[in-house]
Amino acid sequence: MKNVLVIPVFIPHRGCPHDCLFCNQQEISGTKRQEKARVPVQEIIEEWLEHQGAREQVQVAFYGGSFTCLEREEQAALLQAVQPFIAANKVHSIRCSTRPDCVDQAVCDHLRQYNVTTVELGVQSLDDTVLQRSRRGHTAADCEKAFRMLKKDGIEIGIQLMPGLPGDTIFSFLKTVEQVIGLGPDFVRIYPCLVVENSGLAQLYRQGGFLPLSLSKAIALTAYSYEKFSRAGIGVIRMGLQPSTSLEKSLIAGPYHPAFGELVQSRLWLKQIRKQLAMLQSGEVLEIHLSERDLSSMIGNRKQNMNRLEELGFKNRFTLVVDRNMQRGCTEYVVSK
Repeated sequence: MKNVLVIPVFIPHRGCPHDCLFCNQQEISGTKRQEKARVPVQEIIEEWLEHQGAREQVQVAFYGGSFTCLEREEQAALLQAVQPFIAANKVHSIRCSTRPDCVDQAVCDHLRQYNVTTVELGVQSLDDTVLQRSRRGHTAADCEKAFRMLKKDGIEIGIQLMPGLPGDTIFSFLKTVEQVIGLGPDFVRIYPCLVVENSGLAQLYRQGGFLPLSLSKAIALTAYSYEKFSRAGIGVIRMGLQPSTSLEKSLIAGPYHPAFGELVQSRLWLKQIRKQLAMLQSGEVLEIHLSERDLSSMIGNRKQNMNRLEELGFKNRFTLVVDRNMQRGCTEYVVSK
């Protein structure tokens, strides 16, 4: 999604046929649930286009609800509102998020008719026990069926995953990761499960029936998953929920951090650099060339990585060289005597 302006249009909880155990979209998105109220799509687009800048591509994204579970007329009205901007070449594509059990061939045909190029599937898990205990209302087979149907129609697919759901284990989540890799989505998002007010999970947590992941475990599990997806050529475009005042006020428990994704990246940096430093011979020093945009993640929150490397005896065994011309995520290691 580089060089793309993504215009978010929130339809919180619209279309969802189930109240999943973990869900409260009003608190997560900071937007009130709308029951067929008018969504000012065109006004939102016009406002965001003022901030397009140098970005060449513009995509309108319907977030927060299960778009294809809406009544067909409501879907059409929302999508139709975008069409004049597409005709004028001001918007180039549309994305939406939905549930796997709200996808069939008629849905695919309808989406393509209105220039929808990307669909994000709220899979969360491919373990049927986890799905059942989380009150998702669909099965792993529904997820796989929806994925293959969208793929057959040439639609870009993102998969949203949620480690730490009721009944989930490290083993079951990593099995889900392997299954998702087998499907081959274009990208994934990883949102560790949080406990928010006015959700079924909040009640279960207060009754002692649910223990969320710790922050450290969520970071470790997400980092491992990130590596697996990256090796498979699948981009991880977000880790952790977008921070908001509404979310932070409603949060009861769980592995939340406003910079969760950066904490994951920091862990990956530490692992990578420790591996390189461990290969040094006596008297050798490692030069780490990295992008300016990666410097914060490499150093770590409150210099955590630097302090850890010092504890391991590597304080004088490496130097950092910031290269402003280097792309984010690229690294070069140079060994010198």
